[in-house]
Amino acid sequence: MLHEAKAETSKWLPPTPASKRNYPLNCWWVAGFSHEMGQTPFDRWLLDVPVLLYRTSDGRAVALEGRCPHRGAPLSLGCRKGDAIQCGYHGFTYSAEGECINVPSMKASVAALRIRAYPVIEKPPFVWVYLGDPAAIDRVPPPLDLPWATDPTFSVITGRMDIKGNYMLLKENVLDLTHFGYVHAATFQITDWVDPPQVEVNGDIVTFRQHFEKSPLPPPFAAALQRSPGTPFTRENYGSFISPALQVAAVDFIDPERSDPTQIAGKFRVAHATTPIDATHMHYFYLAGRDHGNSPEEMEQFAALSRKGFAEDEIMIEAVQSVLSRDPRPQESWEVSVKSDTAGVQARRALNRWMQRET
Repeated sequence: MLHEAKAETSKWLPPTPASKRNYPLNCWWVAGFSHEMGQTPFDRWLLDVPVLLYRTSDGRAVALEGRCPHRGAPLSLGCRKGDAIQCGYHGFTYSAEGECINVPSMKASVAALRIRAYPVIEKPPFVWVYLGDPAAIDRVPPPLDLPWATDPTFSVITGRMDIKGNYMLLKENVLDLTHFGYVHAATFQITDWVDPPQVEVNGDIVTFRQHFEKSPLPPPFAAALQRSPGTPFTRENYGSFISPALQVAAVDFIDPERSDPTQIAGKFRVAHATTPIDATHMHYFYLAGRDHGNSPEEMEQFAALSRKGFAEDEIMIEAVQSVLSRDPRPQESWEVSVKSDTAGVQARRALNRWMQRET
C-alpha cells in the first residue's frame, strides 16, 4: 500500500551530491521490517539522512525527516501528540504529513515551515521508503513483490544487521557464490560452487543461474530435506540483482530418483535488502524461507545457522571496507576481476545507469 506524502512546495535538492555517493536517491529502499514499525517513533539513518519511523493510530506507516529545522534536534528525542511529533527541544510540532502545526512560542504556526514526509510502500515483511526527487517518483520501478514471503506453504525467517561497509560490497558478495567454500566452509558447507554461473542481463536486472546435477547434498540442505548428507541431488540455483536496494535468490531441489525429473522436492528462497547508512555503512535486511523442513525446531536451527553464516560475511565485508578506506590508490588500479565476477561487474554497470539517470 502506497502512502503518498504531500507535494513539496520548494525545489527539491539532493541531501548528498551524486559525486559523493554510489547509491541512487531515486529508488525505493527498505526502511525496516513491518514488525519493527509501531506507535513508538524511532530514528534510522538512511542514505545520509535521519528518518523518523512510526505508525499512526490507524496503523499507517510514516517516514518523516528526522531533524527539526529550527535547531536541528533529532525528533526521536521528542514525543507523540496524537499522530503528530513534538520536538523535544523547543516544542515545535509536526503532523504525519510534515506540516508544522504548532510553535509554542508563537500564537500561530509558520505556514512555510515543514519537514519532508517521505512516500512509503508497505509490502510485508518490508516497509519501503522513497527519499528521492518527488518529480521523478513515477519513473522509478516499484518495490518487487515477494509472493513466497506470504505463501502459507513457506516458513520464513528475518534478520537485520548493521555492517561497516559500503552496501555494494554485500551486493557483490551474494552475486559471486564461489566464496561459499572458503568463508562458509564450516557453516553452510556448500563446497561444490566452483564454476562461474551463467549470467543474463535484462535492462538493469542481472540474473545468474547455476545447475548442479546429482551433486552431494551439503549437510544443512540434507537435514531440511530429510536426507543423509552427501545424497546425490539435483539443484537449480539462481538469483537476480533487482535494483540497488534488492537482490533475490532461490534454490530448487530435485530428487534424481523420482520418475518425474521436473518435480521439485523442495524450494528455498532468500531476499537481500541493503540500504546505505552512508558511504561506508549499511543496513542489511534479510528474509529467507522454505517449504520444507519447517517445523519450529528446524526453523530455529535454520535461523541460528543463517545468523552465524551472515556474521561470517560481515567479518569479511568489514575487512574489505577497511582496506578500501585506507588504501590511497584508486580501486580500479589494483582490483582484478575474473569470470565468476561477471554478475557483480554487470551489477556495477546497472548501478552506473541508475546514477546516470540522476545526473
